[in-house]
Amino acid sequence: MLQKNRLRKEAITAGFFLAPYLILMVIFTVFVFGMGAIKSLTDAARLNPGEFIGFDNYIQVLSDDKFWRAVATTFMYMFGAMLVQIPVAFLLANILNTINKRFRGIFRAAFFIPVLVNSIVLAFLFRQLFATDFGMINWFFGVLGMPNNTDWLRSPSLAVPLLVIVSSWQWMGFHAIYFLANLQSIDVTLYEAAKIDGASPVRVLMQITFPMMKSALTFVMVTSAIGCLQLFDLVYMLFPDNGYVGGTARTIVAYIYDESFSQASRYGYASAAGWVAFFIILAISLLQLRFLGLGQSKEQ
Repeated sequence: MLQKNRLRKEAITAGFFLAPYLILMVIFTVFVFGMGAIKSLTDAARLNPGEFIGFDNYIQVLSDDKFWRAVATTFMYMFGAMLVQIPVAFLLANILNTINKRFRGIFRAAFFIPVLVNSIVLAFLFRQLFATDFGMINWFFGVLGMPNNTDWLRSPSLAVPLLVIVSSWQWMGFHAIYFLANLQSIDVTLYEAAKIDGASPVRVLMQITFPMMKSALTFVMVTSAIGCLQLFDLVYMLFPDNGYVGGTARTIVAYIYDESFSQASRYGYASAAGWVAFFIILAISLLQLRFLGLGQSKEQ
């Protein structure tokens, strides 16, 4: 009886501390998701609450060429960013893991600082660097005797590479620090045993480092993909006139924003596009987890 009373009191105490979080989650997550799902089934626009139209919005989204161009742009950016950020971050982590501990802290702080910079400030900074007339990039090319009149921010072919460059500068250090923390948790005796056995650096990397860092690699790959698929503030502020360089830099979230706050303000249509984007992100995340084998039994 006393045991039951004690467990009941602990449950009440836990519920008391969890209540604020649960209430806020219901208001700002569950309620918002539910309202978005309802709106996506209506023709709501501006002050008009809209009438029920079923899945017409979803059909329009899936048949809109602009939406699929935004999806293609987002995917190109995602693959480019991940192919640059993750391998370079892993290399930086291995380099940091070998240097003197006295300097390691300095480099860790230096690599982490870009993450603390607000994306709006970061976009404005690189917008100045890549400016055609007074940007430091064109100035530097002029000093080297190379063409220095490239219009970086208005060239459709350079839109996605610029996004990859800017986002890599911001997030590569963060990934490197995360990889470094996992590298330092690996038992050094494994490397010592491999060295005694005469294992090559490639074999050590493939048979010790990669398997021991599988969870870290999975975390970085999944979170990076989700972040890339949700890109908006950087692409909205980096390019002049918020024109997405003729649409070549418009991402999925930018497409949803335009439909929500354009002159038509098609809230129902934008809600449907948001749910389509949600399922795309969910599918990519599940495919990554499946491919990387996270959560699967080792006996399988």
